[in-house]
Amino acid sequence: MPERHIRVQRSMSAPTASVWALYADFPNLAKHWSGLRSTRAIGSQTSGVGARRRIELKPMGRMTETVTVWEEGRRMDTQNQPSKSVPFKQARSSLTLTPDGDGTLATFDYRYVPRGGPVGRLTGPLIDRMLTATFTDMLAATGKAARANG
Repeated sequence: MPERHIRVQRSMSAPTASVWALYADFPNLAKHWSGLRSTRAIGSQTSGVGARRRIELKPMGRMTETVTVWEEGRRMDTQNQPSKSVPFKQARSSLTLTPDGDGTLATFDYRYVPRGGPVGRLTGPLIDRMLTATFTDMLAATGKAARANG
């Protein structure tokens, strides 16, 4: 099954440091974005390469995310270990923040491999649309929270 790729971008009217502060609070993304039921740290490391969190998805499902790249103030990549309740075998993400005048350009890349062989090929475009809407909402919510906190 080939890997699928989604990219969403958003210009945010908040300084890059304010946006980064929200994402750098790695175990607590659900505090800033209602698209998740909950998030919590796994272990004592809460930032940097190797930090892990458990994500409870809406409406259902869960996965564990591990930070694989941490470039302070600029970039965070994760490797996702989905459970059987998520429609993909593996996934990874990359969030990049770029100063843009007085604001920030946020780019979120998500790469995943759907489950299900031929059925996965058919459901891939539907999953892409769902994930694109979800990640667009995530960037909007965190941009709003960064403006409020900044």
